Amino acid sequence: MTEPHSRWTAHSTGAALAVFEYGDPESDTTVLLVHGYPDDHTMFHPMIDAIGDRARVIAYDTRGGGRTVVEHPERSESFAIERLADDTYAVVQSIPDLRGAVHAFAHDWGSVQMWEPMRDPRAAEVFGSFTSVSGPSIDHLRETSRRRGLRPTQWPSVLGQLARSWYIWGFHVPVLGKYVPTLFVQAGPADPAPAADPLNMQRGVELYRANIIRRMLSGPPPRCDVPTLVVVPLKDRFLSPDLVQDVDRWVPDLTVLEVDAKHWWPWSHPGDAADVLLDHAGRDR
Repeated sequence: MTEPHSRWTAHSTGAALAVFEYGDPESDTTVLLVHGYPDDHTMFHPMIDAIGDRARVIAYDTRGGGRTVVEHPERSESFAIERLADDTYAVVQSIPDLRGAVHAFAHDWGSVQMWEPMRDPRAAEVFGSFTSVSGPSIDHLRETSRRRGLRPTQWPSVLGQLARSWYIWGFHVPVLGKYVPTLFVQAGPADPAPAADPLNMQRGVELYRANIIRRMLSGPPPRCDVPTLVVVPLKDRFLSPDLVQDVDRWVPDLTVLEVDAKHWWPWSHPGDAADVLLDHAGRDR
């Protein structure tokens, strides 16, 4: 099993974030790995092995996952996406002897939440690149859904994504909420995926409850000035490939890469994911 050569705690509002360092601590290339639901940072172990000493690798457990401690986990607002954005900057600021910009790679809910710090005016100075895998911006989804809702020819696309997102609505039903995480994981037994920790599964539900409906109803306009690569696994059972449409409206420097894989592409194809991340990070050198 991959072991970090350093670990520490980064403090953010209402949370103590568990941070882990791998790779070459002297490298001029620093990458930040942000996991999704229901994972923790260990889902990146195969990818970290594939990166090896080609970069300095920082990973952390986000709220609801792993060893990160949330002060008031019973409060939905503790998992608000605005707090998650603060967490990202707290982690970056905690990196000792940081050299140059950080190259972010995020999957699933890690990617959903990373679009929020990318909106921040600091993003263009802090981040050299952003690689997003299977995690669209909620603000983009809101704006796109509204446009598609006005065009009957687009209704099948909207309905298709609603069907793929059945588990999200289940998370919001109090009686069903405790059972849906298990159904979520079991719904696709053919998907190569890391083993799901039951505690991560239950705690991470708050990410959806605190953000999806609220930001789908109202939120700031999407924005990202960081060079961005969106990786689209064509066999993703949770997200329709056409969600990437119109992202270029608000990401001026956008590249889209389609891969023949399922949802947990960074886990099932760690070598490919490592190469894609480092190739994209190398663009600014």
